[in-house]
Amino acid sequence: MYCYRGVGLDNVYLQNGYTTRTLSSGEEAVSIHDLEGLHAAIARELVEMSGEMDGKIFRFLRKYADMAQRAVAELMDVTVLTVSNWERDVHPVPTAAALLLRGLVKEILSGNAELKKAVDRCNQLDRKMRELERLQFADTEHGWQRAA
Repeated sequence: MYCYRGVGLDNVYLQNGYTTRTLSSGEEAVSIHDLEGLHAAIARELVEMSGEMDGKIFRFLRKYADMAQRAVAELMDVTVLTVSNWERDVHPVPTAAALLLRGLVKEILSGNAELKKAVDRCNQLDRKMRELERLQFADTEHGWQRAA
């Protein structure tokens, strides 16, 4: 049995589906068959778990959803530092944040990521709105002017 820590979780064990070999340095190397499938199986189990979500699970699911901390922070209207604190278990993951992330990952696993697409689109629109609010200036031959 192999304790798989490659996703940052301490409680994932593989009964099979991997091969090991000893390198010339004497270290043991492990090759996991169908790594993408393994990660999907782990994600499926984690989104169905009830109760509080710890930081390691939150980080795994965020990465599985292919979302940066910044994207999650924007989605949940918190700072990147807040997301980082959740993931490092400095502060508990709020129930609402856990439910939203579980919902996003469930959609991804089902092959229907419409909610994630909508969230991504909202984030894009929000960034554009912030860009429009931003006053940018350029030093031109006529002096400082608002940049286009």
